[in-house]
This record gives sequence, structure tokens and C-alpha cells, in this order.
Amino acid sequence: MMEAIAPLVVLIFGAYLSYAMGRVELVFKKKYLAAYTAIFFFISATVIQLVLALQVWDSGPLTCTVGGTMLHMDALSVLLAIITLVLGTAICIYSVKYMENDKGQEYYYTLLLLMVAGIVGIGLATDLLVLYLFFELMSIPSFALVAFRRHEWMAIEAGMKYIVMSAVGSALAFFGISLIYIQTHTLVFNELADHLTTHPVLQIATVFLIAGFGVKAAIVPLHTWLPDAHSVAPSSISAMLSGIIIGAGFFTLLRALLVFTVKGIALGIGEVLIVMALITMTVGNLMAFVQFTHQKKVELKRILAYSSVAQMGYIILGIGVGLAYGIGLGYEGGLFHIMTHAFMKGLAFLCAGVIIHQLGTKYVDDMRGVGLSMKFTGFVFALSLLALAGIPPLSGFMSEWMIFSSSIMTYSIIGLWGIAIAAIALINTLIALGYYLPIIKTMYLGAEKKKVSAARDPSWSMILAMAILAALTIALGIWPELGLKVVKPAVDVLMTIGGR
Repeated sequence: MMEAIAPLVVLIFGAYLSYAMGRVELVFKKKYLAAYTAIFFFISATVIQLVLALQVWDSGPLTCTVGGTMLHMDALSVLLAIITLVLGTAICIYSVKYMENDKGQEYYYTLLLLMVAGIVGIGLATDLLVLYLFFELMSIPSFALVAFRRHEWMAIEAGMKYIVMSAVGSALAFFGISLIYIQTHTLVFNELADHLTTHPVLQIATVFLIAGFGVKAAIVPLHTWLPDAHSVAPSSISAMLSGIIIGAGFFTLLRALLVFTVKGIALGIGEVLIVMALITMTVGNLMAFVQFTHQKKVELKRILAYSSVAQMGYIILGIGVGLAYGIGLGYEGGLFHIMTHAFMKGLAFLCAGVIIHQLGTKYVDDMRGVGLSMKFTGFVFALSLLALAGIPPLSGFMSEWMIFSSSIMTYSIIGLWGIAIAAIALINTLIALGYYLPIIKTMYLGAEKKKVSAARDPSWSMILAMAILAALTIALGIWPELGLKVVKPAVDVLMTIGGR
């Protein structure tokens, strides 16, 4: 069944053709050829993936063998692919105008398609080595895209920091994979389940996997690359980094760790994830909050970057509760939050990119009153921030509520510690309001500068991209079953793999 890799093949072929069209642009002085080519292949891959998703949900997983390597599309990989392709399509549409004055269009769209192909491939992997290779296919283009505007020194600095930290993380993860192979003589997920033992080497391997893949997932204290990368990367790439790259990083980590839960070999993984989640969300929210109290000039994208760290905490908390105590609602909330966060945080960064581009400033104080002059952008930006803060009836509220509920459900298992977990998560939500609301307030105060008063909403293509993500943010809040239809089959896969 070669259709299992059809979306992946379309994306990779699209990357080559987008590069070719980009070169044609340079020769014939035509614009947007690379962009329109990339959009076509993004839409094609998305449609194909949705068709295959129906087949997977109705008839079961699709499997194919390529060069002796088996690739497997199940409900879990379908979830990751749909989120990534929808977000990638919106960002590609947005990039048509946003990136039109940047040099290297042929490289930009090629790298974007390859990065998305890597994420789709992560979901298809059936052994640790292939998982690692697709992880690198996702990572390498993201390095170049963060430093895409290489004429800016800050972009080069942030790109180098990102490369160094990610390279160290990749090396640690690969070392952990090597330890597993030395001990078991296989890396295939299904075979590993039969070869795992309680040997200390395997316990050490899990530590390396967490440390290695945890860098890309922006888990505290491995998150320090994220604020710098977001601050200088093109906003379209910031949306990808925050929206799905860090989520895919955690997905990679989760897929690797699930191997060890089948027979309970690495006992305590769920509990470790819960602790890491609480630390991650608290540090992320506090770092975002202190930007307003300890910085004279507050950078909008830096605030959103620290917010992404905090949001990863919620995702990890839900999955951790599911792994530790077999609570399906935890899995459901964690996976649903990957979806809702991808769209609402992607929307926030796209709006931030428009505002920064129109005003020529990255500081919040210089954006005073921009919501009054850029009415559509201001509205959907405020919408995204309220969703991230967990305000009903938007999507962020629904996924966070499921995570909080699953935490409270642990009371019957671990007593007051379960209430404490839920309380810490709730307090973090209140902290988040402390930096989301001031941004919204600033946007709607009277404009103090003529440049702010003269600012207007962007071109139709950028508005279309933002409208798609805004519509999803509203729809998934009012009608969560729309997203849960994709999430619930993936939860069943997690429960089966985890032996629950």
C-alpha cells in the first residue's frame, strides 16, 4: 500500500519543483512562481492526507515498505500530519506577500516543504533510526529558516544558538538510540517490545532520549534557544516553530518513550513527564510575565515565545497523566492541545508579523492603538491571545479544561497530589492572563503616533491565512468534536501502545 507515503512523496516532490520554479523566477523576472507551486503541493498533500485519514479510521492502519524500511500510517500519525499540513498550508499562503521582498524565494519554499515532510515522516516511522532520520529532516531546514534573513546579525546569532543546542540534543538522542541497539540488537518498535529488560543501560538510554529530543520540544531547562529564534525568524517561521515544530519534537520523544511503557520497563516515565510539565509551564509563564515588569522595552514575539514554552507544559502534563495513571482524558487533552495550540499560536505569530511589518517595530509599547487602525488584524490577534489564555468558548479553553479535568481525576489514585497538580496548572493560567491582557489593552488604547494611525490591514492572501486559523480557533472551541474526531482514534492508539 504505497498510498501510506503519498503525502510525504507529494511534499518532497513539491520541494524540488518549488526550487525549480524559484530559479525560473530569477531568469524570467516573474514573481510568486515558487510560492504558488508550494501552495499547490501543500493543498494537494492535505487533500490526500484527509482522504487517507478516512481510510485509516474506517479500515485500520496503512503500511508500506520502502527500501527494506516499513512505514506505517495509523491514527496517531494521521493526527500529526493533518495538524501540520493545515498549518503549513495557511503559512504558505501568508508567505506569498509576507516574504515577497526577501531574496532566496526558491530556498524558502523548498525548505518549508522539506520541514513539513520531516514532520509527516516522523508519524510514519516504525523504528527508532527512521524516527531519528525524519526528525533531522525536520530540524535541518528549520535551522536555515530561522537564520533566513542572514543579512541581520541577530538572525545569524539566534540561528547559531539554535543549531548548536539542537545538534547537541540530536547527538544525545542518537547516543541513547545506540545504547538501546547495543542492549537489544534491534530498533524496530514492535521487536523492541519483546527484547526490553530492566537493564540499567536502558534506563540510562531513556534519560538521553528525553534530554536529546527535549531540546526541540522546548522543555525547561532545554528551552533557551526558543525566545531568541522566535524574535528574529520571519514570523511565518516563528508560527511553524511554535505551532508545530516543538509539538513534533515532543511527539518524537513520546513515540520513542512509548516503547518502554509496554512492559513497564522504564517505570515512572509518566510521573517524570508530569514534574517536567509543571516546571516547564511555570517557568515559561513567569518568564513571559516578567518581561512586562523587568524590561523597559517588551518584544512582542519574545512574549509569544515564552508563552509557547508554557503551552508545551500543558501538552506534556496531559500526556504525562495518561502515561502515569492510564487516564484516557489526559491523552485526549494533551493531543487536542497540540492541535488547538498549533492553530491559535500560529495565528498569534502571523498577526504579530503583520503588525511588526506595518509599524516597523517589534516593541509592544510602540503598538499602542494598533487594533483601532488595523481592525481585522487586531481582532483576530486579540482572539488568539484570549484563546491561549483559556477563555471560553475558544479552543484553548476546551483543551486546557480536559487537561485540568484529567489532573483532578488523579485524586482517586494519588490523593491530594492530584489536586495540587491541577492547582498549579490553574495558577499558571491566571499568570498567563497577566501578560496576555496587557497586550490586548495596549492594542486598543488611543494611538499616540501617526504611523500607528496610518497602519492598515495587509493584503488579501495574508488576511485569508489568518482567517483560516481564526476560524479553526473559534470552531474547535464551539464545536470541539470537530477536532476530537481526529484526536480520539489517536488516543486509542496511545492506550494500546501503552498497554492500558
